[in-house]
Amino acid sequence: MTKAQFTLEGSHAAKGLRYMREIRRAILAYWYATMEDPEAAALEVRRVASAVNILDEAVFVPAHGDSYRRHRARDPLGKVVMGLELIRNCEEHSPVVFEQLLEPMAHFSVPVSLGPTPMRVPYSWALYADMPARYVQLEPGATTNQKRARGEAQDAYDKEVGGRPVIDTLFDAVRFFQDLDPRLTADDLPVIRWAFAESDSTDSLVEIPDTDPRTNPPRTHLLYRPLGLDQYEVFLPDIACRHWERRSARWPAWDKTAKARKTGLLAQAKNRNPPGPAREVRYRLIDEGKVIGYSGTGLGAHGLVESWTERTRQVANDINRGYRYFVRTRDIKIPLQRRQDQGVEAVGEDGRDILSELEEAGEQLRMDVAWLHYLEENPDEYLQTRPRSEHTT
Repeated sequence: MTKAQFTLEGSHAAKGLRYMREIRRAILAYWYATMEDPEAAALEVRRVASAVNILDEAVFVPAHGDSYRRHRARDPLGKVVMGLELIRNCEEHSPVVFEQLLEPMAHFSVPVSLGPTPMRVPYSWALYADMPARYVQLEPGATTNQKRARGEAQDAYDKEVGGRPVIDTLFDAVRFFQDLDPRLTADDLPVIRWAFAESDSTDSLVEIPDTDPRTNPPRTHLLYRPLGLDQYEVFLPDIACRHWERRSARWPAWDKTAKARKTGLLAQAKNRNPPGPAREVRYRLIDEGKVIGYSGTGLGAHGLVESWTERTRQVANDINRGYRYFVRTRDIKIPLQRRQDQGVEAVGEDGRDILSELEEAGEQLRMDVAWLHYLEENPDEYLQTRPRSEHTT
């Protein structure tokens, strides 16, 4: 049975349309909750997981039975739907709160006029292995087989949900259902007129007076969240986000696009040379007593001197492709060479490896071990250090 044959009819179609709208409402609510706090985000994302589970078990399973179940188990997006079942079950039935269900990925500044707090936080899901026993088990002391979700849902969460950006998984579920029945796709969002506190006109602003007698002078709060967007296809508003954050089900999942082993954006960037003709090595990156990489400066994509940070293996691979790294001693530039053990060295005329004498990177801006780890956790930032340029080969 093909995807096109999983269309809904009659009461199944009516309920499918209703709960696809609930998914849209809940995704929008989650997006705004990322400007509040982790608990608010967890409350809204539970709504999405619940609506996804209703579409899955109360709409498509009754409508198409085992053929749908088989298709869902084979489709990576279907596995996301099954994985979200674990969240729905645990959040609605577990007697404990799992505070680390949503893990912060970054913190973005938000203009004060746009929300109650000055930060917005995108989240990723907790890993399955990190979930407390009382959260996933039916009761205290239950055996490992007595979980709050069936085995395939646990496995699907572990492989297709845990550790991934929350918003990617939510849109994966939307895309899965819309591929099965395109009628679940709403009309495109119309052009939105936004009202900001900086606006010259006050006609479009709605101010809520502060009724707390303890505040003097009284404060006002800007009502900024638009209503009625759930009637249209979700395109999340661009409020303090980076370009990697997925804002539409039509967009590909960033983590899959970036991290695919051979074809992902990261793999492509690491398999081409950095910008500029060469990089100068200035510091060693030492973690737990071991040299794990190097950092320095070089010409960026726009011809400006920029800092870079790489692991040793990446430097060695770049050199193997013919790219030049060098270390400066007095007025002499000594080129780095790749060793047989995947390491690198810069041997001077006296036989000394100058790299071993470089200063360890301290807290230099964007040149230390902490920055290396930050780049590894934020692939979009790393990609900016290795863009395509006229020097790329």
